[in-house]
Amino acid sequence: MTMVFSLLGRGDLGLIRAGMTRDQSRVTLGGKFDEFFKTEDSAVPTDAYDDLGVHMYFDESFIVVGVEFLKWSELVWGDQKLVGEDALVIQRFLKSRGQTLVFNNSGFDVVDMGLKFYVPDFEEDDAIVEAVYVELYRA
Repeated sequence: MTMVFSLLGRGDLGLIRAGMTRDQSRVTLGGKFDEFFKTEDSAVPTDAYDDLGVHMYFDESFIVVGVEFLKWSELVWGDQKLVGEDALVIQRFLKSRGQTLVFNNSGFDVVDMGLKFYVPDFEEDDAIVEAVYVELYRA
């Protein structure tokens, strides 16, 4: 099953929006998921939809606070796929949209849009965006 997630604006992925509850996200995404604790000190489990390549993160009130898209997922902005693609292509696309990129040791962030791009080999010419974390906040 393929589900396409469109970045429509900060905190808005179309199907998933800021302020959604865990139950609402589970109904929206359907299918099979596994709960797991991302780190030892996680207070709330993460929902992993491995078929979709999506991890859903929640706060202590079980409100969606973020979504991680793995490289086989379908996260798009307009007609550009943002994950599983060449990192340089994605960087050029984001800059063409007027976004400022902040680089770190594991990739880069687009602070204005709440995006964190995980590119472990970003110093390589053929680096691929392995994952994108999208921060969601209540509107």
